[in-house]
Formats: sequence, structure tokens, C-alpha cells
Amino acid sequence: MSQDFIDFGAWLQELRTSRNLSQKLVADKLGIDISLLSKIEHGERQLQGHMLKPVAKIFDLDYKSLQIEYLNNRIKSEYGKEPFFNEAIELMKIK
Repeated sequence: MSQDFIDFGAWLQELRTSRNLSQKLVADKLGIDISLLSKIEHGERQLQGHMLKPVAKIFDLDYKSLQIEYLNNRIKSEYGKEPFFNEAIELMKIK
């Protein structure tokens, strides 16, 4: 899964459709309505961190790996263009 940025919505839609799961079923298991799931899948809303465990369970994915990818994606999208981003990440590794 690891690349620069992951479109979690499109990835979720791909997972769901490849396993022939309905939006209703997945939305119910995530505790959200179908319209919110549709917005997530089409990039109009973001997948939220509290949805990761249910997503991992629904699709039989490793929760730790999924959370690491999610956090990596969020950090890069929020701060990746800052001039000292790489130095800050390196500093975090040291501490």
C-alpha cells in the first residue's frame, strides 16, 4: 500500500467493490450512513482515524499497518511541503 499519498477513499471503494460488499453493509459496520461513505469514497470527505479498526476488521487487514499508513498519509499531506519537514521527521526518530 505504501506510496507518497494514498487516496484512502478510492482505496476503500476498491476494497469494497472487489469483495462485492454493498455500501450499506460497510457503512453499517462503520457506524456511518451511506451518504457519508459515498462522500469518503469519492474524496469529498476524509476517512477518520476512529474508522480504521472497523475497516481493518471488515476487510481482514492488519490494523497496525493500516494505522501507520493512515498517519503517514495525514502527516505528509498536512506538513510535507514545509521546508524543514524531513529534518523534523529525522529529529523524531532520534528522540
